[in-house]
Amino acid sequence: MIAVSTTELRKNLPKYINMANTERVTVQRGGTETYEIVPARKISDTDGYFSDQKVIDAVERGKADAKAGRMTRITDPADPWASIL
Repeated sequence: MIAVSTTELRKNLPKYINMANTERVTVQRGGTETYEIVPARKISDTDGYFSDQKVIDAVERGKADAKAGRMTRITDPADPWASIL
């Protein structure tokens, strides 16, 4: 694995894109954010979470409940429990 700064990445982008084909290239931005360069062919077309049928069914039930008015509106985001209880 190699870690580079955003400045270094900008200076040598083709070099690091080529390196990403054979090893992990991590880009550090500031002191808190980190990104990784990943070739598109290595990214899955499906999301493991949202391709789960149980999750899809739960989202559909939630949409139907909201459409039918079976929901609780939070009137004060600072105190959500006031609307729920």
